[in-house]
Amino acid sequence: MAKNTDSRGPGLAPGRYRMRAAGLLFLSLMSLGIQAKGDAADPHSPEEGVERFLLAEMRERGIPGLQVAVVQQGRIVLLRAYGVASVEHSVPVTNESVFPINSITKGFTGVAAMQLVTEGKLDLNAPASRYLDDLPASWRAVTVKQLFSHTSGLPDIVDDELRLLVDGDEATSWDKVRTLPLQAPAGERFAYNHTNYVLLGRIIDQLAGEPFTRFVTERQLQVAGMPATGYHDARDVVPHAVGMYRYVKAADGSRQLNTRHELWHPALLTATGINTTAEDLARWAIALQGGRLLDGEAALNILWTPARLNDGSTAGFSRFINGYAIGWPTVERAEHRAIISGGGGRAVLAIYPSDGLIVVILTNLVGASPVQFVEDVASFYIPGPERVGSGVDR
Repeated sequence: MAKNTDSRGPGLAPGRYRMRAAGLLFLSLMSLGIQAKGDAADPHSPEEGVERFLLAEMRERGIPGLQVAVVQQGRIVLLRAYGVASVEHSVPVTNESVFPINSITKGFTGVAAMQLVTEGKLDLNAPASRYLDDLPASWRAVTVKQLFSHTSGLPDIVDDELRLLVDGDEATSWDKVRTLPLQAPAGERFAYNHTNYVLLGRIIDQLAGEPFTRFVTERQLQVAGMPATGYHDARDVVPHAVGMYRYVKAADGSRQLNTRHELWHPALLTATGINTTAEDLARWAIALQGGRLLDGEAALNILWTPARLNDGSTAGFSRFINGYAIGWPTVERAEHRAIISGGGGRAVLAIYPSDGLIVVILTNLVGASPVQFVEDVASFYIPGPERVGSGVDR
């Protein structure tokens, strides 16, 4: 979904690995992992079908490592890991490997806001200026919901590489973005924008009475039982962290695998920065649907209801992901409605509320785009003649 910065400091120069060599390495490790599962598995079960499908996608897309979790009716029915967490050191992915999830982080921010709503501290339909008194005059009518749904029309505080506008400095970048013209009238159109989530972080800090990262940790991560999950970037030492990769075009025209390092300014952590495992993320989604994070079905419905533009329509990233709610991209369709949140072009969390299904796919390749094939995994568990995934943009 969101673009990702490739900040490289001293000691972080990327190593390069020929695609063929890397491919042989992680495929050999995957073969060993499959063999270790034994021969007792049912070859016709959904789980074995998912495994064959995912291994084929990994080969086709050149994905070094992947985790998958599937939840049915509140219970984890599939939890597997494939490939390598570190191509350089031949370290296999396990269920304990920790992956960045980038923009899926916005869903945690949305839940934090809904917790404040249910406590009577926050009104999503109120102008953000009710909670922030230093907004420019042209911003003061923008609502909290419009910030969450990227329909505010505000100028963006980051550049194309997701760096703050002025030398990575929040104060000077804030001064600059306040002088820029609106991109559109509030509610006029969908435009992905990080100014929205910087402002939301300030609102949550104020209303929660503590930094939003601590509020999320206490009210969500600890409640859901997510010991491997936290806010991190490439500067942090994280146990079991995977290496991050992308393919680039070499001088001879071949594809080469590069390492990738991402550094996040603290002001952007409402929008990105959570690292987790497929199991932890599945637990969080179970806790959310099970009423442990939000009190009542009404709050969950508000969380996942896409915002309406001024003309009454919904809008999102594509024809497939065609709505955006309180930190959550949505798929609005007649059957099998879904909430599908992607992060960094490498991670996805898909929830099918009416089908009792949750699918988590985490990879360590920027450009793997599991949003494009998560519905294929869901189709192994959702029966019926109308195939889930038929409308995915590829």
